[in-house]
Amino acid sequence: MDFCYQIPSECQNIAQVLLHSDNILVVPHINIDGDDLGSMVACAQVLKSLRKNYYLYSPDGAPEIFRFMKGTTEIHTELPNQAQFDVALVLECPQQSRLPQDLNLRQVCQKIINLDHHPMNKLEADYNWIDPSFAALGEMLYFVFKAMDAEINRDCAEALYTSIVSDSGSFRFSKVSSRTHQVAAHLLSILGDISYIHNNIFSGFTLNDLKLQAMCMQTLQTYANGKLVTASLTEEMLKACGVDENDTQMLLGRLNVLRGSEIFAFFKAVVPGEVRVSLRSTGRKINDIAAKHEGGGHDQAAACRFHDKTLEEVYNILLPELLAKFD
Repeated sequence: MDFCYQIPSECQNIAQVLLHSDNILVVPHINIDGDDLGSMVACAQVLKSLRKNYYLYSPDGAPEIFRFMKGTTEIHTELPNQAQFDVALVLECPQQSRLPQDLNLRQVCQKIINLDHHPMNKLEADYNWIDPSFAALGEMLYFVFKAMDAEINRDCAEALYTSIVSDSGSFRFSKVSSRTHQVAAHLLSILGDISYIHNNIFSGFTLNDLKLQAMCMQTLQTYANGKLVTASLTEEMLKACGVDENDTQMLLGRLNVLRGSEIFAFFKAVVPGEVRVSLRSTGRKINDIAAKHEGGGHDQAAACRFHDKTLEEVYNILLPELLAKFD
């Protein structure tokens, strides 16, 4: 099919490094999401076709809703002993603290490639391609694969489409562009039916998932005449509903549905000693708030984390900062 977008120049060096490397580590940030997972699986398909040795590493493994993708079983939750790689392909990791704790990239890799579609990426690397104009990492990888002159087979297309549809909110978010749709159209021409992907990600919930969603909805609070909405999730709620934290990937989107809401803040206290907060906005810039608290992201989609603070303490810190957006 005709495609009017050229391969970005930043892809060329990255493509050459990957083509001239034999042992490649692919690693995303901790608390893996659908964008990272689809990107990892897509990388595996391409590297396999080029007869490269590769190792997909994420301590989180693959959340259940994404296990329909062929290749998720190749993701390792531990590093091999005395591992050594030619290059690490690091996906969406803005800083060292967002990598798995047991991973020192400089000790196990000769070179580091840093790919991200979020601004404020400060990870030290040899090759960087940071471009917030892309809706998803999978959209960026599509061009990397093109620069490598690699075949995008059906399994790779499935993974890239999953990446894009997950991180774009099924093409609803502001970073979705005509380029995003053209990439998706090419992937669709390879896949044919994509209904099963949408059904797995956005509709494939268990009864326990829905019970958890109902509990979270009971925590909803509104401020600033309904323009600011908050919700929370705790470890106790997960246990009560029998749901694993890795299987709450799409919960935020199902809670952020109130009419008139302009900023949504989702507080998650599911790991002892840590509170994570996801922020979403329909227009107001919020990544500046996240950047102040060990986080970052897009202008309208960001996240941050707090250590050694209770959920209530974090709530009291962020609420005034969020309300100030409406001054």
